[in-house]
Amino acid sequence: MIEFDGNVMLFGSPLTGKTILARNILLNELKKGYSGIYITTNDVGEDVANWFNEYNAKIRIIDCISKTIQPNSTDTEVIKRVTSPIDLTGVSVQLNKFLETNCKSGIKSIVIFDSISSFLMYTNLQTVYRFMHIITRRIKVTKSKAIYIVHDGMHDDKTIATLKQMFDGVIEVKEEDNRKFFRLVSSTHKTDWKEFSIKGKKVIV
Repeated sequence: MIEFDGNVMLFGSPLTGKTILARNILLNELKKGYSGIYITTNDVGEDVANWFNEYNAKIRIIDCISKTIQPNSTDTEVIKRVTSPIDLTGVSVQLNKFLETNCKSGIKSIVIFDSISSFLMYTNLQTVYRFMHIITRRIKVTKSKAIYIVHDGMHDDKTIATLKQMFDGVIEVKEEDNRKFFRLVSSTHKTDWKEFSIKGKKVIV
């Protein structure tokens, strides 16, 4: 579907299918032997788990939203919760635990951040940048890969330019005449725009 390494931003306007695309990329990487880790700031952990369970895909989830809705929400073996999207330290701690567990088992990880835009709604750019700097380095050290969803139109140009500095590439998503397209842009190459469609929960390329 999309071949990439390291840390990449998934960037595009709202309602262009970025989340579904990211989830399908994760499913594809699981088939290659990767272990999936999903950080959610929008959907509660159970909803994310149920989405992947339909494909018999076992992933681990860091839930940043449940405790803002239901403070008594508890952890499970699969879902670890932090207090809110403001708790970047909690996210980092839980992610490190998951990455370390996979490394000890000789398994590489693929991580989805859904989304960085939500972190920026609650926290200033400087704080998010420091957090991202630590996370992107950790991804590289563990030879993992990660996708960071960022919504176009929610941030100024300076914020987007600052974020892009940390990534190895950007998966750009756009919609024209009710047709969806993506491409990968990095410092070394740029792919052609490729059309995709969404059938239920599946991405068709």
